Amino acid sequence: MGFFTSFLFICILALFSHSLYHKYGLPKGHLAWIYYFSLSVVGTFLIIDALIYLGIFDFIFPLISQIPWVDISNGKDFMWNSFQLININFNINHDGPGMGWLALLLFLSYPMWYGFFKNLSKIIFGGSKPYQEGVWYIFKPTKKPKENDHVAKTPRKT
Repeated sequence: MGFFTSFLFICILALFSHSLYHKYGLPKGHLAWIYYFSLSVVGTFLIIDALIYLGIFDFIFPLISQIPWVDISNGKDFMWNSFQLININFNINHDGPGMGWLALLLFLSYPMWYGFFKNLSKIIFGGSKPYQEGVWYIFKPTKKPKENDHVAKTPRKT
């Protein structure tokens, strides 16, 4: 997936985590839904990206390199220069000194990025309780009363 695209997907999924939690988790009584969602998102991206970086999926890159503008040699090259698929090449030297340690730091930062955007989601869409509404409450459409519903009693004539 590449480091940047993984960060992008992790941040988007974390940003909408509490919105999805209020839609699917709370109404069905699954209070630990947000925990399992967080664990599955971060774990999935960590595992897939680590396998790509270690070279487990190197058999795919000769097929991808058939595209005229793509020249990916292995998984490390793909993780650092994944934008070659959309014809943007930054030419990052993936075999340079210290790039392995930098990749390890990027992998270890996945949970921190998820946590930051999950907290932002909590502010926007509300907390983990059914009655907690976030800033999104301001932009929600108002519920119109039904025809026979009386919102307030009509005053008596005196």
